[in-house]
Amino acid sequence: MHDIWQPYPILERLASVVAEHDAKLVAVAALICVLSCYTALTLIARAGRPGKTSSDPWLTAAAVVIGCGVWAVHFVTLLAYQPGFRVGYDAGLALLAAAGGIACFGLGFAFVVRRHVILGGAAVGAAATVMNYIVMATLRLPAHEHWNADCVGLSFLIGTGLGVAALWLWRKRPDWRGQFAAALLLTGGVLAAHFVGMVGLSLTPDPSLPVPSEMIPPIWFSVAITAICVLIVGLGVIGSLVDQHICELEATKGELERTAEQLRFALKAASAADKSKSQFLASMSHELRTPLNAILGFSEILKGAHERPVEPGRVRDYATNIFTSGRHLLELIDDILDLSKVDADHLELCDDAVNVREAIASCLRLMEPDAAKAGVRLHSSVPDGLPVLRADDRRVRQILLNLLSNAVKFTPSGGSVDVAVSRNNDGVAISVTDTGIGMAPEEIPVALERFGQIDSRLSRRHTGTGLGLPLTKHLVELHGGTLALASEAGKGTTVTALFPTYRMDPVRIAA
Repeated sequence: MHDIWQPYPILERLASVVAEHDAKLVAVAALICVLSCYTALTLIARAGRPGKTSSDPWLTAAAVVIGCGVWAVHFVTLLAYQPGFRVGYDAGLALLAAAGGIACFGLGFAFVVRRHVILGGAAVGAAATVMNYIVMATLRLPAHEHWNADCVGLSFLIGTGLGVAALWLWRKRPDWRGQFAAALLLTGGVLAAHFVGMVGLSLTPDPSLPVPSEMIPPIWFSVAITAICVLIVGLGVIGSLVDQHICELEATKGELERTAEQLRFALKAASAADKSKSQFLASMSHELRTPLNAILGFSEILKGAHERPVEPGRVRDYATNIFTSGRHLLELIDDILDLSKVDADHLELCDDAVNVREAIASCLRLMEPDAAKAGVRLHSSVPDGLPVLRADDRRVRQILLNLLSNAVKFTPSGGSVDVAVSRNNDGVAISVTDTGIGMAPEEIPVALERFGQIDSRLSRRHTGTGLGLPLTKHLVELHGGTLALASEAGKGTTVTALFPTYRMDPVRIAA
């Protein structure tokens, strides 16, 4: 085995130095080093955004952990060194090594946090190597020491190089795997710097150099090292507990922010609803007053007929106006009551067999007087063989009348309103298309909103409360269907009520 190392004096000497160390204590030193380096790197990761200085508590804790850990490593390796005679240690230099190492490590970590990884890694590696030689200087033994400058320089090169590599890897891989790999590199640098330095040390025994009695015996360094290990583990546990607490605080903060955002949306929606209701009440006041004024006015005329005779033709006209106003007033009240039932979930559907063709024809007949008066043509296109619709017959007719009434109301004279029925895989679709004033795309959601009115000018020009479409939408959805609205300003509107397939009776076929 000796022949293998003969051509390589440094490696031969290194093998000899390693053989002079207790392998078990060296393994303990390596374990302490990995633990302290890994704990320090996890603490740096908590230091926050780049730019903070070493006064940051996390950086300070990291510097203390790795400083004390590397200090312990160097003394354990010295305890593992067995030169063959009594040794002691200088307490003052030992404390200087610990304090100087902590300061240098803190400086290096401050560079790293400021994104100067190479400079910070070099400072960390150099700090570990310098600490090694200060710790060696604490050694007191009956022998003369001789150092090889080449080995000392090589140890600094190895320590700084592995320090740079470790911190660069940690910055590239900030997860636990990167931290552990960086801790292994730093441990390699610390131990390599020690053993290469020991290669450059030669001892010449001299019995005339007794070890002073006031020197600290090795046993006390064992106690100190044990305390340092407890410190490292304690800081690691504290860091983990703080991290857990911070995570809980962050989770609570996120939940509070989400709640605040939901409250902002709720307040915004409540404000919009309050505004819409105010607009609705203003419009409803006008809508209710108009038919009531007509009823009261014409009734008053008829009431005074005995004092001032009224022609029979006028009496019929007045009676017709009273009836029309009363019917309009009843429709308004019915819409409001229906919406109240929907809100209270008290609107129940009957399961009727609805003949779609007959329902459409009936609603068209009811709308013919209004359409004729407005100069609007009514058309329908209903295919043969439609299935019977299982639905609430009264509500289906209400849906059709609402859609037809809106279409006629907002279609100018000379226009037309078409009712079409189609059947597909999704169910039965009833569409009402007009050639009226239409709406812009952004106005469609407003038209479907409760109490929503698209344009106050249109409201003044075309009477209505804005309840028809929202109520129709609710009624269609109560049947399990959907209401779709397509419109273009100036070109008309198409509203489609789709009833699902399970509403179709596959046995009974409409005639």
